[in-house]
Amino acid sequence: MLISMPGRDQSTEAWSAETFSALARTPVDGPDPVVWPFTPYYTGNPFQSVLYSRFTARNLVAVPTFRATDLITTTRGWPGDVPLVVHLHWLNQVLARAGDDRAANQAVDRHTELLDTLRERGARLVWTVHNVLPHDTRFEAQEVRLREQVVERADLVHVMSPRTPEAVGDWFELPPEKVYRCDHPGYQGVYPDWVSRAEARRRLRIDDGAVALLLTGAVKPYKGIADLLEAVDRVSRARPGRIVLIVAGKPDDAPETRDFVAAAAAHPAVRLLPAQVPDADIQVLMRAADLVALPYRRSLNSGVLALALTFGRPVLLPSNSGSLPVVEGGAALVYRPDGVGALTEAVFGCLEADFAALDRAAAAAGRRIDRTVVSERFAADMRAWADTGVVPGSAPVAEISVDLGPLSGVAAGIPPGAGG
Repeated sequence: MLISMPGRDQSTEAWSAETFSALARTPVDGPDPVVWPFTPYYTGNPFQSVLYSRFTARNLVAVPTFRATDLITTTRGWPGDVPLVVHLHWLNQVLARAGDDRAANQAVDRHTELLDTLRERGARLVWTVHNVLPHDTRFEAQEVRLREQVVERADLVHVMSPRTPEAVGDWFELPPEKVYRCDHPGYQGVYPDWVSRAEARRRLRIDDGAVALLLTGAVKPYKGIADLLEAVDRVSRARPGRIVLIVAGKPDDAPETRDFVAAAAAHPAVRLLPAQVPDADIQVLMRAADLVALPYRRSLNSGVLALALTFGRPVLLPSNSGSLPVVEGGAALVYRPDGVGALTEAVFGCLEADFAALDRAAAAAGRRIDRTVVSERFAADMRAWADTGVVPGSAPVAEISVDLGPLSGVAAGIPPGAGG
């Protein structure tokens, strides 16, 4: 049987055809199918794959859409008897090509017109708030206006941290009647996990007696990279051989990042892997680390945190992090965000930490955001909302008990909407 798999060059027409093929395969005795395009679709990030992995069982047909503008084509002439929900994720694409304020304003206007067109065609809108503003914001006023326009038109706003309304409050407001909370899912079953701690440390040349901090994901200035390196340097000079910083991820081209990479490459307490980490090697990083460092200058939600908890790794993070509620119960070492001095004190504290207790708490926190628990709850709530229009409550995911079976759907390599 000839099949297709998602790829960056797949056409909008092909996705549309696959959507209606998926509709034809939905059970006749189940609820009416709801088509659920989500955009932008990032093939390198498993978040969306995991989030939608339980949709098929609810007759929700998740449709990957690389660009929001593609929806103008795929929804033209949309049949009125097929419910349509458009799910917006990161909004950074909207202003990505703007070179000045005028172009940024025009980009916001075009996006607003797009949303209005979708609503005129019968679509309901959902927005997931991933960040307060893009980490590399160039046009703050336009980014704020963009979010105000999205919130005004959205029927439901999905937040993953209870701190979200407060965190975004200085820039825009979230109407409480639209807000629905469901946690960032973990990544259980997504990445290999068979390497032992001893083997992982051997590969990275880390002594057993050293405390290893891991900084992973994209290497960017907003992640507090310069302060973290300075803190590790101070601790390393005072306690030689007791601290190691693992840096693994693709650096951006910012001057601060280039300086950081050069300094990290020359530092004896750093293990630097300045490239995107292959999926099979994520386990090496997580098993070698004692703590995952998240010293971000501004953070609302963190996929790296969810990944750390998936592997039962505790984290080091500032008290203003939006992710703090996720690690309640002792899964984190928390410090005041008062500059490199406070971070240095926190890194010194890592040397005396009770890692047995931290590991137990991190494993428990990982179970609370288990990908099956979260994705099952999200699918059930979105089905109920699609049927009734009532925004679901935000009960803790721990209240849901589901079979933690093999990962299904696109998280297992199957395009959303194509599973049966």
